[in-house]
Amino acid sequence: MKTISLLKACFTQDMNMFKYSAKKGSSKLTKKLFPILLFILVGVSIGTYAYVIAKELYPYHLTYIMLSMFIFMVTIITFMEGIYKSQGILFEARDNDLLFSLPIKKSQILLVRIIKLLAFQFIYNLMFILPAFVIYIYFEKPGISFFLISLLMSLLIPIIPTIVSSILGYTVKLVSSKFKSKKIMQTLLSSLIFLFIFFISMNADDFIKNIVSKAESINDLLTSIYYPIGAYIDLITKFKLLDLIKLLLINIIPFLLFIFLGSKYYFKIIFSSKEDVKIKKRFKKGLIVKQKPMVSLVKKELKRYFSSVVYMFNTSFGLILAVIVPIILCIKGQDVFDDFLIGYGVSDDLSLSVIFYFFILFVGAMTSISSSSISLEGKTINITKSLPISEKTILQSKILTCFAIELPFIMFSDVLFFIMFKPNISYIILITILSFVVILLTACIGLIANLKYPKMNASNDTEVVKQSMSSMIGVFSGMGILILSILLVAYLSDKFSMLILLSVHVTLLFITSIILYLYLIKFGTIEYRKINV
Repeated sequence: MKTISLLKACFTQDMNMFKYSAKKGSSKLTKKLFPILLFILVGVSIGTYAYVIAKELYPYHLTYIMLSMFIFMVTIITFMEGIYKSQGILFEARDNDLLFSLPIKKSQILLVRIIKLLAFQFIYNLMFILPAFVIYIYFEKPGISFFLISLLMSLLIPIIPTIVSSILGYTVKLVSSKFKSKKIMQTLLSSLIFLFIFFISMNADDFIKNIVSKAESINDLLTSIYYPIGAYIDLITKFKLLDLIKLLLINIIPFLLFIFLGSKYYFKIIFSSKEDVKIKKRFKKGLIVKQKPMVSLVKKELKRYFSSVVYMFNTSFGLILAVIVPIILCIKGQDVFDDFLIGYGVSDDLSLSVIFYFFILFVGAMTSISSSSISLEGKTINITKSLPISEKTILQSKILTCFAIELPFIMFSDVLFFIMFKPNISYIILITILSFVVILLTACIGLIANLKYPKMNASNDTEVVKQSMSSMIGVFSGMGILILSILLVAYLSDKFSMLILLSVHVTLLFITSIILYLYLIKFGTIEYRKINV
């Protein structure tokens, strides 16, 4: 009964993938329909990829290989998600002090939190694996056994990757008490994986052709790397009770061992990290140096940014591209862009400077740091508001933080491009101005969105950065600016010279940025003052 009560308490928060702060007047139906709509949109996108692959494999009676690939993909996603999700649920939960003070076994606390983590992973995985099951059913029309085995497999998929990622989380948490570079390294690793996924997406046509030509080899490779995939495929093609027992045991035994062994070290890791924090606080008490309010605020924002893996990872993808793309250009030259443009049916006589201009717009527009910065203050916002600092200064410090983080990456990209390709002085000026303007524009949009939809009571950073309305507005508004800019410039390119179009474009962005900044300073300060936790 005690375990059931703990489960009920733990499942009351942090279980929605698409949490967002709705207005008080919003209906309950709207709150429920919005995450369902997002779930469906992601599912349809994944289903499209599954259909394209299955369509090519079906004539050769190899549709099951599509399932192997998607289960393997979901396993990798579960592992990646579990690395930082385990930090919030297992180690940094807000109810740690309360639970540890109660007469509850260590193994019970760990069991409840692992079940909660697995439940989140199961719901998250359904977005990716359910469309693959639907596509398989559409092509193969399997019997009732497929549905039962697939349901069981859906429940089993998160177990092993979640255990492995939690062990890695244990290790990371233990090491983090001695080294400060953990979060940055974790972010870089995650970003490299997503860059790989981005590369695969850009070469999707060739990728699918290779899958069809080497389908059986790929399937053999996946099943040899990860046994549960092979066991599942065997069960849906030729059911054997022994294979089912093996599949269950290979998931359940590691789970029970993890609970048994993990409970022995669980408390030690949490308490050691807490003691470290206390020691650091005591140490810093005698080293307080008086600084200007703006400098102190920017430093505070930067510390908050670099202390959150989720925050860094979700806002650094474009910035990492800003470094990697110019380096690739320097190595391979303009040919890499020419091949890309021809592949997508775009005229290859398009100036490289114009392409780079829109690349910088892409980097800036898709980097939305400020859309979460207010919500991430949480309850500490009351402390900030109590300081003898104006709300205007606080908002300006958040804009300056965006410049401090983004500008070095973008300027590195600019300078490298200018040195290697020596564009016309007019384009150098336009690209440089755009580099500053796009940061100001996205910073203002993000702050206005976050003031409109603050999420101050989130249980962890993931809720704010990935599941809040303001972060969604920040990302989609940047995407909208980018797409609209490309379409308008492409439409008017026959009527005006590209130099005139880009000059007008950057001027309009600058004017829009100034208007948004003035609005933010006039009305944003009032909204910031109203926020209470």
